[in-house]
Amino acid sequence: MPKDNWTNILKFYTRRNGSSGYSKRHKKEFWKVVRLIRVNPHLGETVPGYDNRRRTVVGNFVLAYELAKDVVYIPLHPGRQTRR
Repeated sequence: MPKDNWTNILKFYTRRNGSSGYSKRHKKEFWKVVRLIRVNPHLGETVPGYDNRRRTVVGNFVLAYELAKDVVYIPLHPGRQTRR
């Protein structure tokens, strides 16, 4: 399901902008940060009130993720409302 959400987000921006350049740039930045999180799961800042949840900025979005034993969960959804 998360992969479908990410794909839908990228499709939305491609349709809205009339070009895939923006989506491709964010996809590249996103995977770069995911690779960094794999090496250092404590990379992002702690979300107040949640010791096992962290967040970091990726382009114009916030990537929030949750740490569990030997696993990092990254739910994929837009981090902000899009203005029309």
